[in-house]
Amino acid sequence: MPRRNRRNPEFFRAPDAETPVNRSDAPAWASAPGYEVRNVGGQKPYRCPGCDHEVRAGVWHLVVVPVGDADSRRHWHTECWRRELRRLGLYRAPGPEM
Repeated sequence: MPRRNRRNPEFFRAPDAETPVNRSDAPAWASAPGYEVRNVGGQKPYRCPGCDHEVRAGVWHLVVVPVGDADSRRHWHTECWRRELRRLGLYRAPGPEM
């Protein structure tokens, strides 16, 4: 008999109406000290420094900007940035409230 995967009902709970979610806000796990991280959908293709593949135009991805050095901003695939945070030991997995 197949296993039943039971999810926590809080997983399906809608976010509070009092706290609007801005589409450009990066997920909580994506923040890192010394970096400003934003979620964007680009108008042109970019090169991801994590995998060296193209981030296609119109695809939602993360822009990572070192604090105080806006010229060094980089466009990352979401999973590539997650992998980079793990490599640096800065990744914080989403908690049960997510």
